[in-house]
Amino acid sequence: MSQSPLEMRHLQTLLALAETGSLGKAAERVFVTQSALSHQLKALEARYGAPLFERNTKPLRFTQAGTKLVELARTVLAMTAQAEREVAQWVSGRSGALRVAVECHTCFDWLMPAMDAFREHWPDVELDLVGGFQIDPMALVESGAADFA
Repeated sequence: MSQSPLEMRHLQTLLALAETGSLGKAAERVFVTQSALSHQLKALEARYGAPLFERNTKPLRFTQAGTKLVELARTVLAMTAQAEREVAQWVSGRSGALRVAVECHTCFDWLMPAMDAFREHWPDVELDLVGGFQIDPMALVESGAADFA
């Protein structure tokens, strides 16, 4: 399987080109010169063996190959932005997941009020009771299947 030539900068360039409709404006948006942007696009076109857009048209029109790559850019860049937001929230401690293993039903007398208090302080952290009652909840913690027992 060959390595894809696409990099995030290419996807950002394609999206900027689609949104602005002009090489000059797209170059400004992604902070490169128009010449550098043209070289990027020509390298992609050479790699795929097809033009990505029709030259000298107003408004700019993407070819079938270019349209497919713009769709990819929209999807990948949106997913990347969402993942980066989630990671930032996890790192800051504002969100995440806490998997709790419970050994017996008597734990619920104190566990539910404790979980309610936890949610007041960390509403974006998902609390999950791991698969019912466990004979050896510490084994789940040690194996990584639970965070807390």
